[in-house]
Amino acid sequence: MRVGELVRPTELARGPWRPDALHGGAVAALLASALEVPGRTPVRVTFDLLRSVPYAPLRLVVTLPEGGERVVRQTVSLLSGNVEVATAQALAIRQVNLKLPSRPEPPDPFAGAPVPDLTHTRPKVAEMVGWTCFDSDAISARTLSAELPGNAKGIYIKLLVPVIAGEPTRSISRAAAAADYASSSLAGRMDFDSWSFMNADLTLHLSRIPADDWIGLAATGVIDPNGSGLSVAELFDPKGRLGQSIQSLVVEARTRVG
Repeated sequence: MRVGELVRPTELARGPWRPDALHGGAVAALLASALEVPGRTPVRVTFDLLRSVPYAPLRLVVTLPEGGERVVRQTVSLLSGNVEVATAQALAIRQVNLKLPSRPEPPDPFAGAPVPDLTHTRPKVAEMVGWTCFDSDAISARTLSAELPGNAKGIYIKLLVPVIAGEPTRSISRAAAAADYASSSLAGRMDFDSWSFMNADLTLHLSRIPADDWIGLAATGVIDPNGSGLSVAELFDPKGRLGQSIQSLVVEARTRVG
């Protein structure tokens, strides 16, 4: 919620690794909500999570869009006190109405699949983590039943709560929150009690704004003993493929924080 010039997070924004730090999806959704490029498509948004974002009042600082007629750039910074903890930089392209030639579309694993019930929270996540968080009460997540090539994991993600209380949630924020879940493809390979795989960044490429309030991810990931990892996802909605995302992961042996 907004309190003057500050944004005060609720417990629904907390992450699963420690109760005093925010979830990467919540941070990405908040930064995306501050982007303002009317008449343009934000085709690339890069989020850098420079530090753990604290469960404390935060301040958004937004630059004016800069660039030319076709392409502009805008930057949003998130500050805790005077310390910059996360940033987003968006590249946006002017919107036109083109008559394109017909062309074959890439495979859509979500096409024709029945959309599951995405109205329920996940209280079992709070039981496993030990506290209410973004994963347990802010989003609904369901697995796509169809098998995907290359050991990819299909996931439906829907944001259930406003990014900022009392304000409408923008489609770009829904896409940013969903894209953060690409690392879920590693969940079956990394024991939650023994390992953490927080993302250091998130780069989101979109050809258009999402057309619905759910996003489908076809996600894969890789981890390395050097302590880094990577998660990649193709993004879909009821109209088909709309973009892709990539995350750099910080992989660590985990010490549980109560």
